[in-house]
Amino acid sequence: MRRKRLLWQLYPSYLLITLVSLLAITLYSSRVIRRFHLEQTMTDLESRAHLIQEDIRERLVAGQPDRTDLLCKELGDKSSTRITVILPDGKVTGDTEKPPAEMDNHAGRPEIIEAMAGGTGSSVRFSHTLGQDVAYVAISVEDGDKIVGVVRTSIPLAAINRAMTDIYLRIAAGGLIVALLVAVVSMFVSRRISRPLEEIKRGAERFARGDLGHKLATTNCWEIAALAETLNRMVAQIEKLENVRRDFVANVSHELRTPITSIKGYVETLLDGAMHSPDDAQRFLQIITIQTNRLGAIIDDLLALSRIEQKAGNAEILLQRGRIKHVLEAAIDASQSKFLESNIQIECFCGQELEALINAPLLEQAVANLIDNACKYSPPGATVQIEASRTETEVIIRVKDHGCGIDQQHLPRIFERFYRVDKARSRKLGGTGLGLAIVKHIAEAHAGRVMVGSIPGRGSTFSICLPAV
Repeated sequence: MRRKRLLWQLYPSYLLITLVSLLAITLYSSRVIRRFHLEQTMTDLESRAHLIQEDIRERLVAGQPDRTDLLCKELGDKSSTRITVILPDGKVTGDTEKPPAEMDNHAGRPEIIEAMAGGTGSSVRFSHTLGQDVAYVAISVEDGDKIVGVVRTSIPLAAINRAMTDIYLRIAAGGLIVALLVAVVSMFVSRRISRPLEEIKRGAERFARGDLGHKLATTNCWEIAALAETLNRMVAQIEKLENVRRDFVANVSHELRTPITSIKGYVETLLDGAMHSPDDAQRFLQIITIQTNRLGAIIDDLLALSRIEQKAGNAEILLQRGRIKHVLEAAIDASQSKFLESNIQIECFCGQELEALINAPLLEQAVANLIDNACKYSPPGATVQIEASRTETEVIIRVKDHGCGIDQQHLPRIFERFYRVDKARSRKLGGTGLGLAIVKHIAEAHAGRVMVGSIPGRGSTFSICLPAV
């Protein structure tokens, strides 16, 4: 199916709706004007009949039919109105146009019947005498309680039709002018709507070609401006993600290259003859084992991070109401070898009834990562404090150490992947650079957040904030 441009979908629709509305208004107004004009004519004919009613009554009571006919002809010529006088038996005794003797009995005319009933009669019908449609108004002429005749005034509708034709022409001319104006305005409005969308389309095509530096302009239209701003934000997010991807690839490459290079070097040294020296071979193999374990740890953390992101994105992480203390105790047990090795003391403060919506294994992993970090950067014999408390809106888990601390300049980036404050020391301690990134993603998977506060030389406090239930 051939697609049409938005302009040619909007413009004909606006124009058609306007023209149909204009036609409907024109027809309706024409009918109203014609009806009004006819009512005014009827009212005018009735007024003329009342003006001569008394003169006609005097002549009818005096039995002067000739004078009645003469009066009808005289007044009818002056007023351009046909005046007819009819006796109660229907006989015509005076008429502006024809001799009464030549006229038919009018007793059956609808307006005469109504007037003889004592009121005012009116009708619009075809006149065989004049050969055209005529408007009639008749009123009774009374002498005391007795009806002595009927005065009927009439006028051909040709005069009304001529007046209405002139009005119709004026309406048609005005409608044509309005239609032309509407056509111009509709085109302007349609283009004003379609042009920003065409600009957005061209901008989207530039985005598709990779020109992410282009920004879409906004308009005064709220919906279109919101669309442009959304696309701009989307592109900005794509740029950000692309930068993150590049940094991630570079960091992964660098992190993997270091142990691989080390392993390769020591293997080559062994092959060159060092394997024949038992002491050197033993030392080199221990180093290769350490580097191999480091490679495995990096890969394990990358896979864990990928699983967390994927499940969080697909809403596959199941959260259930659970006790925080059980999670903290499990994390402490999982990290026991780390703090026992450095003679670190662990203190845990958490109410037995404190609960939140959690995924226990994931939250345990996050807390264990924080405990491992605290143990790595604390001096032997130090104390690491773990506590959990509740505010009005959050459940907060804090892991506090008394180690070397972190400079303020590093805090905003501390949860980025592979970001290290002291790279040499971190690698020496066996860190992969992904532990805190995993903590952050686990917190976000719980609809929570992470925080860090640190004073160099006095220690750091890492916090996981979860929504309260």
